[in-house]
Amino acid sequence: MDSRRLERLLRLRRIEESEATRQLGARLQQLDAVETQRTQLEGYQLEYLRAPLPDDTNQLKWLSGMRDQLRHALEQQDLRAQAAGAQAEQARQEWLLRHRAVMSLEKLLERRIAEQEREADRRRQHEQDMWATRQVHTRAQAAHQDWQES
Repeated sequence: MDSRRLERLLRLRRIEESEATRQLGARLQQLDAVETQRTQLEGYQLEYLRAPLPDDTNQLKWLSGMRDQLRHALEQQDLRAQAAGAQAEQARQEWLLRHRAVMSLEKLLERRIAEQEREADRRRQHEQDMWATRQVHTRAQAAHQDWQES
């Protein structure tokens, strides 16, 4: 494959890698936000667990209900965190795939450019050898003619 085509393909792969990087960043931010919310919920739960038990039965029911709601909210947040973690891992795998493709193409392009340079060097050397051979042949003919004329 021509190095110019490889360069175009590499540019496209870099764009794809950049998009995968952006997606990974977004998924990691999402995961961080979910974990931050979970930490807040844990703080609220801890406050309600440390709260003194009220003497009034209605307040006791309310406190118990709040604790249950927080426990349920934490369970839901755990599920969200698992989902966000899975999405972040999937985005990381996608980025890794794109990154490896870019690295592979870069190496291939480097090898192809080096190969083209070697081919160009061989052509130049061949042309120089042919020129030198013609010069030697021309001088030999001139010397031969000079010898015959004398």
